[in-house]
Amino acid sequence: MKRKLSFVLIMIIMMFNLAACTSSSQNANGNSNKDNQVAEEKKESGKVTIYLVRHGKTILNNTDRAQGWADGPLISDGEELIKNVGKGLAEIPFTAAYSSDSGRAIQTANMILAENQTDAKSLELVQKQGIREGYFGIYEGEKNEVMWGDAAKHLGFDSQEELLASGGNIIEKIMNAVSEIDPSGEAESYEELNKRAFSEFEAIADEAYKNGGGDVLVVSHGITMGTILAQIDVSKVPAEGFANGSVTKLEYDGKEWRVLEVNELKYAEEGKVK
Repeated sequence: MKRKLSFVLIMIIMMFNLAACTSSSQNANGNSNKDNQVAEEKKESGKVTIYLVRHGKTILNNTDRAQGWADGPLISDGEELIKNVGKGLAEIPFTAAYSSDSGRAIQTANMILAENQTDAKSLELVQKQGIREGYFGIYEGEKNEVMWGDAAKHLGFDSQEELLASGGNIIEKIMNAVSEIDPSGEAESYEELNKRAFSEFEAIADEAYKNGGGDVLVVSHGITMGTILAQIDVSKVPAEGFANGSVTKLEYDGKEWRVLEVNELKYAEEGKVK
């Protein structure tokens, strides 16, 4: 009888140990599979190349009016230029595409993507308010010569030309002057523009870097582009401003920025070649 009980006890213990080992093995395999899945989903970070494009020429650009948060569609010449820019960038395999939330920037970005010959053609365009143009308050839609002239006078210059020749960060001078003289009190200061624009731009670059890097399309505006570039290398900000449809090419490695090209229209010229 005792032998039978001992045998039964031994069998029970062995079955218990077997069940425990099986459960442990299943948990280990489950955790291992889960860890492998997480590892597969996690992408390695990589260097980012950003193609920062100014929107095409609009009806307000064409009449030389201040166009910040005010908006206008591209004129036919502006559309033709952007189509050529798109053709010049057609072989760039963009991994992401962004524009400001202004209609002219959205229109420009979509036209560029429509000409692309890689998988980027089907990218979803992401709109970011942070990279829209500076806000000029009461001067929105006003003739540029009036806004610039008032800003120059406020800063102690006799003319817009004197202000432009004064050196330093012209965009900073203009934005702060307009902010100070705008009776509505709503025009953005340079600090306000810089804070929202560069933080958004860095966030775009960081996201791309963490997602494996690659080429990224960003469509924005002249004053905003100058403000962004000034935070990277103020000496590279073009005194003449950014031409409609121009491309400024930047590289980001997760920490440092490198300026590769500024205010280039060569992509539009390349796009004309049949």
